[in-house]
Amino acid sequence: MKLGGSFKFTLFFVFFTSFVFPQEGNESFPDQSISGEPETLSWVNSYGTFRLSDKWFWHAELHYRMRENADRNFIGDVAQVYNRHGIQYIPTKNFKFTAGGVLRIDFGDQSGDAYEKIRLEPRIWHEYQWMMPYERFRIYHRIRIEHRWKKKFKKGSEYVFGNRWRYKFMMKIPLNKPNLQPGAFYFNPDVELIMQSGKGIVDNPIEDLRLYPGIGYIASPRVSYSANMMYTTGQSSIDGGVYRERWIFKFNVYINLDLREFDDKIPETRFYD
Repeated sequence: MKLGGSFKFTLFFVFFTSFVFPQEGNESFPDQSISGEPETLSWVNSYGTFRLSDKWFWHAELHYRMRENADRNFIGDVAQVYNRHGIQYIPTKNFKFTAGGVLRIDFGDQSGDAYEKIRLEPRIWHEYQWMMPYERFRIYHRIRIEHRWKKKFKKGSEYVFGNRWRYKFMMKIPLNKPNLQPGAFYFNPDVELIMQSGKGIVDNPIEDLRLYPGIGYIASPRVSYSANMMYTTGQSSIDGGVYRERWIFKFNVYINLDLREFDDKIPETRFYD
């Protein structure tokens, strides 16, 4: 039986994570897993890609995230403000590499003198993305690795270093046009598995499994939009037998600009970056 490239890639990733995240030090497990109360959030995200030269780009993201409170679902309180920047290298149409830094600002939901109101979480990140073009649609594989310094909201908490290991499978399928071009709506199935490792990770290596099909629209060669309703589940940071669940509405804006001098610009448009 001949295996497709996507299947072999996914099989390799699952095989790899079984060695990266062994279960150590936990000899007792609950009789059954426990699911927490589902939480609702909203994320408004902007993604900018700015061409600096033929193959080099500046990648910039700004995320504004809200969570539910006692009065409102999805848009109750500010949860996070998230900045991600990086230098991106695109040697071919089918592959790109990006590396840079992240500063995430978390806003606490616990009151009292024992807790901080905000905390900062710095990260270093790098990612590798492959694109598989077909006549009417495109498939993407992305591996992102993040090195982060995280602490609790309780005053006096110290930063703990850890790693995140992320694999994303995504497609873009045009709905009303023959190709991904201006004026096209597209269907965007998207699945991401996020694993974690580090000193504090004992029985909870599965941080998040994200499922978020969505609809996108290409307004022009420079601007496009998408909206998703994302479901996520993952192991609690307190007990690996407890799984949290979230429903997250996402609205995304994608901006692509060429910052070079006019005479250096290439007329080709990359709708799939």
